[in-house]
This record gives sequence, C-alpha cells and structure tokens, in this order.
Amino acid sequence: MKRLTLIVLAFTTLSGCSNSLLKSPETPKLPKFSMPSWLDFSMPSIDVYKPSIMQGSVLEIEAVEKLQLGMSKSAVMNLIGSPSIMDPFHQYQWDYIHHSTLNGDQVIHYRLRLIFDGDALTEIDKSELSGLTNNQ
Repeated sequence: MKRLTLIVLAFTTLSGCSNSLLKSPETPKLPKFSMPSWLDFSMPSIDVYKPSIMQGSVLEIEAVEKLQLGMSKSAVMNLIGSPSIMDPFHQYQWDYIHHSTLNGDQVIHYRLRLIFDGDALTEIDKSELSGLTNNQ
C-alpha cells in the first residue's frame, strides 16, 4: 500500500506541476498614457532661403529707348549709367550686361552693346534685350 500511496502522491504532484508550468502568470495591464496638450508639439517645416542675386547694370527700357546716335559718352552715362564693362582693348565699345536670379528660379539676362567713334555714339545693339521689360 505504501507503494500505491507513493505513486498516487507522485502522480498528483507531477500533474499539478505540469499545469502550473503551462500557465504563465498574467502581466498586469498598464494604464494608457497620453501627453498633456501643452507638451504636444510638432516640428516646424524648414524652407530653404534662396536670395535674389543681381549682377551687372540694371537698365530701364524707357531710358534705353531714349538713346540716339550721335550722343556723347557723358550724355549716355547720364541717361543709363556707367557700363558694366569698359574694355581697355576696345575703348570704343561699352557693354551693359545684366544677369539676375529672382527667388532662386526666375532668371533674367540681357545685354546692350554701344559702339562709339571718338566721343559720339555710332551704333546701338539691342538684339539681346529680350529679358528687359517695363517692370524691371
């Protein structure tokens, strides 16, 4: 009988242990946490600054239209300003060159070429003034 009691006791002990091994203890549920409204923020967006870059002579179309053959160098300077380029090897030629980039994308480019004979204006080349408009 001692053997039977030992087997029953061992069987119930082992079966009790096997049930406890299969069951895992339940973890407690954590409360849901939300941020206070005063801590809730979003990252600001970053815009890249693209400056307007202007290089050269800024001309007004009205002033360019007033140029006349035979004008003196000083009269031309008073009307449209000094040239962008005064080449020492071509003292008879004045170039007014302008190149600008507005807001990083709009490109404006124009060139006015004036030819002098001595002090008198003999030729006006407006062939590259398509970028010059009234709103400059």
